[in-house]
Amino acid sequence: MSLFDTDVLIDVLRGVPGSREFMFKQYGKHNSISVITYGELLFGMREHEIQPTLFFLSGFQVIAAGKETVELAYEVKRKAKGHNLELYDCIIAATAITEKQAIITRNKKHYPDSRLREIIPGY
Repeated sequence: MSLFDTDVLIDVLRGVPGSREFMFKQYGKHNSISVITYGELLFGMREHEIQPTLFFLSGFQVIAAGKETVELAYEVKRKAKGHNLELYDCIIAATAITEKQAIITRNKKHYPDSRLREIIPGY
């Protein structure tokens, strides 16, 4: 299983050429997202996007972030010298580390932690 970052899901929802094929042909239907990614997509929806977005998100396992994940996110932030990481990205990174999953993202610079294995889509 792999953990999808918000940017890749947005690409699929917006119909970016190659993104849907990348996601479903290479990774199938059994993938996960952080609860943070779930929240970012919900908060970014427009009224006409609600139903299709919720349907799309129903196909992912949503991984919650507890106290240990947030503490690990803080460690990720502390170790990322020279990077201006946001809280959300640190929690997503910590979720991937905790779950031992690769993170699929187009924003490699958001995930400088050496414990992460990033997969950068080629679409």
